Parts: sequence; structure tokens; C-alpha cells
Amino acid sequence: MARPDYEQSIVNLVSSLVQAVGGEPSDYAPLAALQGRLANKGPLVLLIIDGLGDLFLQERRPSFLARHRLGRLTSVFPPTTAAAITSFFTGVAPQQHAITGWHTYFRELGTVATVLPFMPRCGGSTFSEMGVSPTQLIDHGSVLHEKEACHILMPAALADSAYSRALAGRARRHAFTSLPDMFARLESLVARQSAALVICYWSELDSLAHGHGTESVEVADHFAALDAACAASLPRLAAGGATVAVTADHGLINTGAESLIRLEDHPELAAMLTLPLCGEPRCAYCYVHVDRGRDFEEYVARRLGHAAVLYRSRTLVEQGYLGRGRVSPHLLERLGDYILLMKGNYIIKDRLINGKSFQQVGVHGGLSDEELYVPLILVG
Repeated sequence: MARPDYEQSIVNLVSSLVQAVGGEPSDYAPLAALQGRLANKGPLVLLIIDGLGDLFLQERRPSFLARHRLGRLTSVFPPTTAAAITSFFTGVAPQQHAITGWHTYFRELGTVATVLPFMPRCGGSTFSEMGVSPTQLIDHGSVLHEKEACHILMPAALADSAYSRALAGRARRHAFTSLPDMFARLESLVARQSAALVICYWSELDSLAHGHGTESVEVADHFAALDAACAASLPRLAAGGATVAVTADHGLINTGAESLIRLEDHPELAAMLTLPLCGEPRCAYCYVHVDRGRDFEEYVARRLGHAAVLYRSRTLVEQGYLGRGRVSPHLLERLGDYILLMKGNYIIKDRLINGKSFQQVGVHGGLSDEELYVPLILVG
């Protein structure tokens, strides 16, 4: 399995951008590949295309985006939107911000949360409606906290969410309704010459890949439209003095029913757990009864060894998978006792009594090359 490189990661890209607009980067070094390429120029644009893996892009040559590929970066661990998008906006890895996956156990709230909708996994009211802010749970502030010259473009359904507001800091948020609307608003912001940094987030590629798989007609058609829109707009932005960096939060790998491990088919294993599985279907955090650790290890080796590698959560932290430097005091409690890293295209899922069956084709969160590596694209 591959592993994140915190010298060549999306976190290092953020350090480069923050430094270029006069901010103070985090302890993660700016990218060497961008040294001297961003300073003393016009507005900087970061376009985050959710789900645009580097291998996916390279298989789609000669596209506009592939032609402008400068190299590849790693995402963070786990390579999933909840962890990675938080890294984009905080400038640090999960080791510092402690957002560890789509489903995260928050001891402070006594529940497993679905992080980005900011609500309990079982449903009901959002945490915001209970008087809780994401800033109380993200263990690092937004890098945009004092950057009023920064702007964020997001889909209308996300732009005013509690999590988006928390990540935005003092940056101005703008909503768009379609691909053409996104680029029209982006070009308008850059033309005003008042924005030092614009972060733009596009989610549709990931959504289609989840539903249909990365090799589907739906994804192919959408990527063609997205690439054509980039080919039309990004050179205009560059001609107006902007520098545009394009990357992603993660890539995806395809799975199928034959690769789905259902926890309900392993009642002996389920009985050893104190909480539902957390994290991701490709990277599951397991909270194990204090006296069942050896039993848990033996069961996984005997029944799931073909599909998963088992790690103690502390081991992956110590080996630097989740970042470098300071460790959030909440990190280990949000990783559980053990981590199941899935092999091949296997996934593992449990289901709450009010939950729905798992329907996704494209998945992410594991450490395959398809999931971990994202492109670094530069225009301007």
C-alpha cells in the first residue's frame, strides 16, 4: 500500500498558496515544485475537483487538464473528503485537525457523527440545531481566518452549511448552481482584482463516481464537459493575471457486491465492538471491548485476512500516516483501537437499525494508488 508524503501533499500545496498571499504557512513546508511560480503575481485560484484521482486523469489523455499536469501529490490519510477538505482549509493534516473520516466518533458529543452534514449518524437534528459549532470539534482554525481578501466558491447546497461556514473563516462565501455558473462567478471574482485567493470546490465528479463507478458513461461524459469548461475558462483567467492550481481531495476505486464485507454476516466480530464502525468503508475504525483485543485480532486474521490489513491505530499515528509534528489530543479517540485497511477493492460496512444498505460503486478512503494520489495542475 502507498502512504501519504507530507512533503508532497495537498497540505504542502496549501502552504505554498498561503505563503504566496502573504500568510503564515503551517509547519508543513511549501511545495518545492512551486517555488518562485506563485510569488508577485496576480490572484491565485485553487480549484478542488472532488474525486479527480491522478491515475484517473492520466488515463484520460489528451485532455486539457492532463496536458497542464505538473506532477502528482498525495492526499492525506485517510484520503476522503471529510479529512482532506478540512486539511485544505486549515492547512494541516488530520494529525492536527483531528477530523478522521465521514463517520467520526466525537466523545465530546457522546455519539458517532456524519461529519460534513454535521449531524448524528443515526439522523435527527443537526449539531448546529443543538447549539454546537464545527469549530468546537475541528482542532485547528481556518487558514482563512484573517484573510478578508479570500473568497470561496461552493455549490449552493453546501455554501451555507455549518461546516462550510466553519472552514471559511473570514473568507467570503459564494454559491453557484451549475458548472457554467461556477466559472462565470470565478471569472467575475478574478476580474475585480480584489481577491488574493479564490478557492473553488466542484463535487459532481465524485458524486457520479460514487453512484456509477469511475469507468461509467456518466462519469466519462461529465469529465468531458468539465475538462471543456476548464479549457475555456482557465486560459482566460491566466490571461487576466491569475495563476490557477487544480487538484483533488482524493481519487476513487471501483468495488462491487462480491467485494462487500457486511458486518452483519460476522456477528461474532460485531459483538466485540463497543461502537458502530467509524471512518470509511475502505478504512474502518474499530472500537473494541477492553477485554476482547486478542479475540478481535485472531478473528480478523482468520476470517478477514484476505480482505484487510489490521493495524493498531496508535501504530499508524506513530508511523506518520496522519501527519507530522503536534498530535491533537483528540486524534486517537477518533481513530478507535484498531484500523482495518482494506486490500484490493474490498470494503466493509455495518448498518444501523434505521440505516440503508450500501449502494456505492466508486469508493475511497483506502491507500491504493487510485485513491491516494491526486494531480497537481497549473495554468498561468
